[in-house]
Amino acid sequence: MTYARASFMGPDSHTPNGRLAAYLRGQFPREHATKRLAADIGCTPKAAENILAGHWPGARHWQSIARRFGRDVLEAVFAPDIDATLARLTAEERDLEERLERARAARRQVQGGGEGHTQRLAPGSPDRAAVGAKRGRG
Repeated sequence: MTYARASFMGPDSHTPNGRLAAYLRGQFPREHATKRLAADIGCTPKAAENILAGHWPGARHWQSIARRFGRDVLEAVFAPDIDATLARLTAEERDLEERLERARAARRQVQGGGEGHTQRLAPGSPDRAAVGAKRGRG
């Protein structure tokens, strides 16, 4: 049964709290996981049991988990979200670069783009003075 992305059948491995629980369960033998986690991060066995069941830890316990397991736990919990974000941003960047190149090509076509064509610039354009200076009107 699922409500608002929270599963009552167990932690969802596609959410950060589910990935945290899965990572932590993998760090300890099954029969001693609760006691070992509680001892390692300085919490009650009930708090450790809740974390292993997929509840997100409070700030103090999260800090203890990060201190105890280092970058490995951060990678296990957050890398999937970061990878997806990087992929989306890379695709957006590529799309914007293609649109920019099309706009530049259209501008070059409107300007005449080829050799021997007079370049027409808007009055007051910063490049207008440079073109005038090249022609001896500067």
